[in-house]
Amino acid sequence: MRFCLALLLLVAFIGAAATVNFDYALGSDAYLGVRIVPRVQFWRAEAVLDFPFGLKLSGGWLIPITSPLESLKFLNVDLDPGGLRFNAPYLLQTSFANIDFHERSLVGWAFNGSLGAVVGPESALFFKTSFFSVCIDSEGQRHAGLSLPIGPMELNGFTSSRGYGFGVLFDPFMFFIIPGNGFRFAVERKNVYLIGQYLDGNFSVSMAWIGDEEWFLLGTDGIEARLKLGKLALMIKLQKERWYAGLSFPIVW
Repeated sequence: MRFCLALLLLVAFIGAAATVNFDYALGSDAYLGVRIVPRVQFWRAEAVLDFPFGLKLSGGWLIPITSPLESLKFLNVDLDPGGLRFNAPYLLQTSFANIDFHERSLVGWAFNGSLGAVVGPESALFFKTSFFSVCIDSEGQRHAGLSLPIGPMELNGFTSSRGYGFGVLFDPFMFFIIPGNGFRFAVERKNVYLIGQYLDGNFSVSMAWIGDEEWFLLGTDGIEARLKLGKLALMIKLQKERWYAGLSFPIVW
């Protein structure tokens, strides 16, 4: 997984246009340094990357502020009728009750979702036709369902490791309910998504908006945002064990 991401990062730098910023942030991860924010468009791929380097104010040495996985904010490869996406869901994958969406996971699909796979904290394979769908994951959980297409809408009934349920898929919206267990809803448009669920007694929300050099990410790890205010940018990262907030000033663009 790490090797694949490193290779994607290397390829992504081809044709990249980047802004170099001067950063100053306070918090448990307070630092002073430089941030490079490339926006990559190459062939049918687009990606947003983030490389902050700085002096940690509590340590005083030059280190990367984020891990390689955190540096790749978003990747989308359009291989119509298939594709590849990192750190953002493909709507069809959210309709399978046996798997959850995880940040920093990779999903790929072919033939308009007829065949696909998810690689991440919870890996899975899925298969779908107009009337039938099935998904198995790395934990041995499963989902099998029947579908009834009605124009652009699709009604689903399924059995899964979480119980029996029914749902509706109407691009870009998905919703299902499992009586006695819970529900999930999702809205997805490539670089914008919202997923909420209450399943197995746990409630969770994941959402993101990703622009050219700015983003807002909310997930199980916390909140991370880089929002432009004119030529300046507000930076925020709030996690259980670390946080920082500060400003980013463009020096080269």
